[in-house]
Amino acid sequence: MELGPLTDAVAAGSSAAMALVPRIWDQDHTVWGEDPTEISDRLGWLDAPDRADAVADELHRAAEDVAKEGITDVLLVGMGGSSLYPEVLATTFGSRPGAPRLRVLDSTDPGAVLAVEEALPWSSTLLVPASKSGTTIEMACHFERFLARLVDAHGDDAGRFVTPITDPGSELDARAKAEGFRQVFHGQPDVGGRFSALTPFGLWPAALLGLDVSDHVASARDELVAARSVDPQVNGPAMLGAVMAAAAQEGRDKLTLVLPPEISSLGLWIEQLVAESTGKHGVGVVPVVDEDPGEVHLGDDRLVVVVGDEARSAQVAAQGVPVVDLPWEGPAELAREVVRWEFATAVAGALLGINPFDQPDVASAKAATSKVLSAGEDLPATTTPDEVLKQVEPGDYLALLAFVTPGSGDERRVRAAADELRRRHNVPVTVGIGPRYLHSTGQLHKGGPNRGVFLVTVGDDPTDAEVPGRDLSFSRLKRAQAAGDLAALYDAGRRVALIALDDLPGS
Repeated sequence: MELGPLTDAVAAGSSAAMALVPRIWDQDHTVWGEDPTEISDRLGWLDAPDRADAVADELHRAAEDVAKEGITDVLLVGMGGSSLYPEVLATTFGSRPGAPRLRVLDSTDPGAVLAVEEALPWSSTLLVPASKSGTTIEMACHFERFLARLVDAHGDDAGRFVTPITDPGSELDARAKAEGFRQVFHGQPDVGGRFSALTPFGLWPAALLGLDVSDHVASARDELVAARSVDPQVNGPAMLGAVMAAAAQEGRDKLTLVLPPEISSLGLWIEQLVAESTGKHGVGVVPVVDEDPGEVHLGDDRLVVVVGDEARSAQVAAQGVPVVDLPWEGPAELAREVVRWEFATAVAGALLGINPFDQPDVASAKAATSKVLSAGEDLPATTTPDEVLKQVEPGDYLALLAFVTPGSGDERRVRAAADELRRRHNVPVTVGIGPRYLHSTGQLHKGGPNRGVFLVTVGDDPTDAEVPGRDLSFSRLKRAQAAGDLAALYDAGRRVALIALDDLPGS
């Protein structure tokens, strides 16, 4: 680590962090708050790798049965903690020989829904709805749409091609039993969604891809052993948390993350973990991913974490910017990164005086979306971005929040606009694809420091897709989610504008 101006603050913070370590392992909820609500029942991630070993054989047998039955494709539908780590697994490892391909859908954009529907061979596709509560609206709508495709292909036997991941006793769990789905995999009720990567929410997709579950979590167990130490030279996860907290307290609350190309998708998982966990009560850490620190202005609000690239770390340090360099030995170490960041985030939350396991402001956008749907409202008129962009100041960040088809030309336009805004304003620029970001950075946007400037844009839907059994289409849902978040941002007193795609900077 080359901490420069943060050296003294981190030295003080590291002592406080090490004092917390034994209390965290004793599962003392007062580390984070006097009220045990959403703390005492959210610490199961500390032994998730050990519990993974207990279910590994069951997962492997079920995955082998799936492959033997001739299933060639798996579609996982979920949001946030239920979808981001499976996406990391699919993009990092792909599928082993003989294992099915895994596709993850977390978009309500009808173009995305229809593209998946048309691409999959429904006679040999397994559907995996993933949701702790079993009621997440995006998952529920996807599930109804794609279950209908399975019924078209298999008739009364469609349930054999469905394996939900959900918590015991959820509505989805009850439905799985009532309708005779192939198998249900239960999550750990004492683990929150964004900390659930090494529970069945990540392990069932891993097994389907042909990965050895016990091997996959082995590096995580090693890292958790280190996380028990009160020696700052040994406990890297706690020290990372101390650095994150000290940086935020010193005004360096923009965390730029540089990852090896083979795990670039892990950035979205870390983004959710850090943003949703720390962004509340007016404090928070703003993750900045998909940015090259060598090509942007690094102001005095930055902390940079570089994984596996000492030369890049040295370049950042030479600019006087605090940098943490983390080792990287290849994708086999992926689970180590998971628990490193989980433990670091828990420590940072304690040092920042917040509960990292709740998400009080996520509900505001959900409630606003429900209100829009119930009232039959639509998006308000668009404006130009000029007025809010005039309000950008040093220490702010810009966020482009785009409800567009993932991977489309519209998304490319949004990312090009982000590059242009970085050049114009010399502040960090993040991109959130809706509705994914609502389950991730959405908490930080409304609950974190009021240093964000937000441009919301919504793509057109030339072709819509209906949701079976509901008076709802995916285009209607997408637009309601955009309108709901826009209203929630206004209510939180944020600087925000709804703009047309054609009014994106650089268009």
